[in-house]
Amino acid sequence: MSALATERARRKALIGHRLRERRRELNLTLDTLATRTGLTKSFLSAVERDQTSPSVASLLAICDVLALPVGALFDATPEQVVRAWDRQPIEFGGSGLDDFLVSPKGTARFQAVLSEMAPGASGGDELYRLAANEVFVFCLTGQVALRLEGEVITLGPGDTLTYDPRQPHTFFNAAADRPASALFVIMPALS
Repeated sequence: MSALATERARRKALIGHRLRERRRELNLTLDTLATRTGLTKSFLSAVERDQTSPSVASLLAICDVLALPVGALFDATPEQVVRAWDRQPIEFGGSGLDDFLVSPKGTARFQAVLSEMAPGASGGDELYRLAANEVFVFCLTGQVALRLEGEVITLGPGDTLTYDPRQPHTFFNAAADRPASALFVIMPALS
């Protein structure tokens, strides 16, 4: 395993135990969760053991069935100032992504997520919706593309986009050979 892959694995947020605890609180079996989400039992088991990352759409489907706000999976930082070295890793789904909650705890009007994308990274092929009013995206490095229903919009460094996250969408690193990063500001914060 490369040093970069080892560092990515070390910083990855672990959400499986929270999903498993919530499923057990609701007295749901993996079979029942699989039926209700349309995902396989083996895939859900791997997610609960933090052996695989679901796509954003799959994570939202799981959270929906578990009546668990996706924001509940994030450990919010307790301070008003979020230092670069103290960013909280979060698991928001997708592949090849390192996501960090960079907004402080208690911020209800917005949630800021820094997404560092490896070459070929994506939020998943399946379009998904968020229970928020607006998302502002600021491309920091590389090329970040957003698929908004039938349209693909590619952002370069310094480009911004605002969109309605209730519409089907996903995102991906538009370059197969270079990393990218973007700041996603979700308004209001996901609860």
